[in-house]
Formats: sequence, C-alpha cells, structure tokens
Amino acid sequence: MAYSSCVRLAATCATLAGVRRLARRSGATDAEFFGPLAGDDVIAHPTLEWTRATTINAPPSQVWPWLVQMGYGRGGWYTSERFDRIVWRIENKSSEVILPEWQDLSVGDIVPDGPGYAAYFRVAEVREPEAIVYHSIRHPYRGQEVDPANPSALERREHDLVTGGTYIHFSWAFVLRPVGDRATRLLIRARADLSPRWARFTEPAFGMVDLYHVTMMFRGIRRRAEGRPHRPAPARFASQSDIR
Repeated sequence: MAYSSCVRLAATCATLAGVRRLARRSGATDAEFFGPLAGDDVIAHPTLEWTRATTINAPPSQVWPWLVQMGYGRGGWYTSERFDRIVWRIENKSSEVILPEWQDLSVGDIVPDGPGYAAYFRVAEVREPEAIVYHSIRHPYRGQEVDPANPSALERREHDLVTGGTYIHFSWAFVLRPVGDRATRLLIRARADLSPRWARFTEPAFGMVDLYHVTMMFRGIRRRAEGRPHRPAPARFASQSDIR
C-alpha cells in the first residue's frame, strides 16, 4: 500500500515537473534557454519567463520579412485563426505573402494586437535581420480602444493599468541566428511581470497557452519562409525535431 502511494506520488511529481518544463521552454537547447537574448533588459526581474525555439530551413534574410510585418491588421501573427476566435474573440487573418507596406519597422512604433488598438505593442528594439523586441502593458483579459497617434492617450492608458493594480507588463523577443548558409534558429522569449503578485502562480496555465500559441506561430512562419504551400493539419507541440 505504501509502495503504491509512493509510486503514484513519484508519477505525479514527474508529470508536474514535465508540465512546468514545457510551460517554460520548448525546442530550446540549454545554451539558448539559459543564455541572454535581445530584450532581456526590458523586464529586468520577470516573474514569468518562457523561451522557445525552432529551426527554419531558410536563411535569416528570408525569415525577416515575415517577422517585420507581424501585427493585427498587418501581416498577422501566423497563429491559429480558430484559436484567436475562441480565446481572444477576434478575427486575426495572417498573410500568405510578404507585404511591402509593412516592411519598415522602427523603435517606438505602435503595433496593434487587436481591433482599435485595444491591445498593442511598443517596438523596443529592431536589428535587421537579427532581432525584434516588443513590449506591452495590458489588462490580462479586458482591452480598451485607444488612439495610437496620441502619445498622451497611450501613456494615460498604461498609467491607469499600473495604478489599477491588474496588468501584465511583458517583453516579447524574436531572435534570428544563422545556422550555416541555409538555415535559421528562431528563438522567441517572453518575460513578464504580473500584478497582482499572486498571479505568478498561474505560470503553468499561462505557459501551456504560450506553448500552443508559439508552436502554431513557428509552424506558420516556417512554412512561409520555406516557401511551402498551406496545407491545414492538426496542431502539434514542439518536439525534439524542432531543436535540430
């Protein structure tokens, strides 16, 4: 009886450890997970951090145009449109072509993440063709439309969120590293500070959502950069093949 209880406890602990690992990292080698990336200074002491990586069979110069045009109403985020409809309740189409009108991105630009800029990113860093870093302050589930051309309105919105005590302040880094002449490692790292502080205990749940979201994003970016046609297929989470 005691032996069976110990086995069940060990199995439960192993399962929880596996879930926590997937919530925090997928596809990334130890060097990538523990090493510094662009944007780490935006949130100096995060309560949550996730690092994910994949290999794309195309050089960084072919991946970059797909990254630089990302955003709601721009090139999209290359994620699951069904997921966006169900979870975020928005229609978020992703482009199948490179859009010349969205190929210029600069520090300080405001990139929409929903209708009416109810959620948005500020561009913190751009290093072509190496890295794009965004950061955002938003309510975890409730947005409010704002005029992106009005800096005071943006600052007031962010100030109200922080003083209200319920918000997510996070950075989102997209880093490209060449692998020889014909491949690229794409790393995505999110670092977040949550308020109220007890929200940090939601890390496994947030992390598993991020795992699914970024896995779908990897699939979308990889297919487009490699020039493969769109063929709908069931989603799969990152596996060992993603780190090679």
